[in-house]
Amino acid sequence: MKLYLIEHIRKVETFSEGKIIGITSTKEKVVKEYKKKIGFKKYKNGFKIKRMVLDKSYHGKGIKSWYKKGSEKNSSL
Repeated sequence: MKLYLIEHIRKVETFSEGKIIGITSTKEKVVKEYKKKIGFKKYKNGFKIKRMVLDKSYHGKGIKSWYKKGSEKNSSL
């Protein structure tokens, strides 16, 4: 079975805001529906679709920081 992780990222001036829409087997239908909703209509190109494999790890290399250099001190987790 094919599964897809659907996210939406909107970039507003100095920051980016991301939302996970969900995991689905019908990626086109979900994106088509969300492009009509308030908050997504203005940012129709913000959808990111990633094909996923069940029972596969996607964080083998650890966690990446989203902060720009110098704006936040690194902390170890």
